[in-house]
Amino acid sequence: MKSFVVTLLLVAASVTGFAQSQAELNKKAEKDYREADKELNTVYQQIVKDYAANKNFLTHLKDAQKVWIQLRDAQVKMMFPESAKFYGSVFPMCKSNYLTELTHQRIETLRTWLSPHQEGDVCSGSIGARQ
Repeated sequence: MKSFVVTLLLVAASVTGFAQSQAELNKKAEKDYREADKELNTVYQQIVKDYAANKNFLTHLKDAQKVWIQLRDAQVKMMFPESAKFYGSVFPMCKSNYLTELTHQRIETLRTWLSPHQEGDVCSGSIGARQ
């Protein structure tokens, strides 16, 4: 009997967890994107701090980040070329989910510069070149 009650409670909790309005799903997706963007900014600022002595690198990092933002925005337009109205009420969620995915990809790319430099890796370029 105990296991039946526990199972019933778990099922009820899972059903209420899925019973969300589209507005709630849109808000959650937007929140997830804001968190990813915040993480990206944290990683970016850590790189700027760690490589402060390497002015040439920082110039190129800033240029690359500006271009990445343009690429990100163009990819969103490519993914959703029609007006928001065309996609309906799920559009804010879908757009935020895609922005989150692209942002996580960028975070992983930038984290490379926070990794320790491996001696003997002649193709690592600026990775680890903090001065």
